[in-house]
Amino acid sequence: MHTARGIALAFGLFALSFALHVIGGRLDQDWLFTLAVALIYVFATGFGVVAWIGAGARSGDRLTLFLGGLAAVALTVSALWAANDRSFAWWQWPLAPVLTLISSVALYGAWRLALRMRPAQARPAGRGA
Repeated sequence: MHTARGIALAFGLFALSFALHVIGGRLDQDWLFTLAVALIYVFATGFGVVAWIGAGARSGDRLTLFLGGLAAVALTVSALWAANDRSFAWWQWPLAPVLTLISSVALYGAWRLALRMRPAQARPAGRGA
């Protein structure tokens, strides 16, 4: 159940970013379009970590990380396809897992830092010490 919740949350954030990109393009608002593309990148490449955090960030939750990681690579290949004028190139396939790994590590590090910076009384029991 936790895995489904995390995957749904991560997909919802990705879908909202995609919708924002469509709206920004339709309204001819370059700043909104650019922000949305950046969010698409973050939520595509970091899909697995976002899903894992959304599922409760359990240390032994390999299923959420695995399924989220697969989705992250697929979404990243799709984003690279879109950025390459909607055509596939050989470099998209090896680059997608690399970008996914880099972004996932960065998001995980940012999440851990955010947990450490919260005041002690705001931390949930058993996390972030």
